Amino acid sequence: MSTFLHRLDSLVTSPAAQHIATAWRGMTNLLIPNPCALCIWSDAEIHQLCRVCLGLLKEQTRQIIQAQDFADALPLDLVTGQPLPVFAASFYTPEMAKLALNFKDHQRIKLARAFRPIMYRTLQHAAAHLGSSHYRLVPIPASGASMRKRGYNPVTTMLPRRLPGALAYDAGLLKTRWQIFAQTSHHGTGVQARRAASQKKFRLAHRHVPPAEPVILIDDVLTTGATLGAATKLLQSAGFDVAAAVVLSAVMPRS
Repeated sequence: MSTFLHRLDSLVTSPAAQHIATAWRGMTNLLIPNPCALCIWSDAEIHQLCRVCLGLLKEQTRQIIQAQDFADALPLDLVTGQPLPVFAASFYTPEMAKLALNFKDHQRIKLARAFRPIMYRTLQHAAAHLGSSHYRLVPIPASGASMRKRGYNPVTTMLPRRLPGALAYDAGLLKTRWQIFAQTSHHGTGVQARRAASQKKFRLAHRHVPPAEPVILIDDVLTTGATLGAATKLLQSAGFDVAAAVVLSAVMPRS
């Protein structure tokens, strides 16, 4: 059996098999175009990205950063005076902005497969850095307008299927309030507008019980921190201990 599997592996990974796979992919792309979600010139091979762009994504998310100093609307700790710690997998570069837009608004949902190992590593780093043995992971929920437009919540979709051992997933704790004129995106709005829109955006699930472990919030992009700030203040007012937040990407402040 092992000999058969070895020969099969040699056949699949042989140069001839690679040429056949490339030719087949090129033929299918002529019938059903499948451009890379980032460069659009090359054919997507892995998670709707070409190999070059997948390598670029890995390079830009190689070093985890703390981005709380970039967001003015994050709540301050009453004792230390420091903002809520936010761990980001990358800066919001033009490449990350394009990937986030394609993932959130252009239905390139398979990009989540490329984001999941990145988010796993960032969550693991945050839990180890904060020092507690257990945390409750609470995602920022999508509004009804967002779900109707996209059909999925980008935040929960990009989460890894298996979380680091220190994290317990709690997707039902935080809810969005029903709003008639809710927007699906804050793109182009300032700090004050984001704060006003986020102040009454969330509510807690009925019959919620504050967990014994601290909470880590998770969102997709950190801009001003208004969304994370509103969620943090609501949870803290109900007795929760919000330790930090984790995001895929953080926007650098304009000079």
